[in-house]
Amino acid sequence: MPLNFSKTQTEAGNEIRIILWGPSERTIANNETLKESYKSLGGIKPKACVNSAKAQGIVEKLSKDFELIPVGEYIAKSIGEGYVTITF
Repeated sequence: MPLNFSKTQTEAGNEIRIILWGPSERTIANNETLKESYKSLGGIKPKACVNSAKAQGIVEKLSKDFELIPVGEYIAKSIGEGYVTITF
């Protein structure tokens, strides 16, 4: 569902940001099909929480396809810039 929503929004000309955090990081890190799906979002490189990835021991797996950052500050900054959060 999040992938379809993201594709629809980008095709409609809306700028989106995708952030993975917590258990979703492990799911993506261990699923090549999902990783490929996120790569098909047309230039959007999803972010993932570096601290969560470290805690789960999946930094190496995620860093190839996702930008690892401390997401708390990034989310706060994005909201300040007018982005609206939607969670799945």
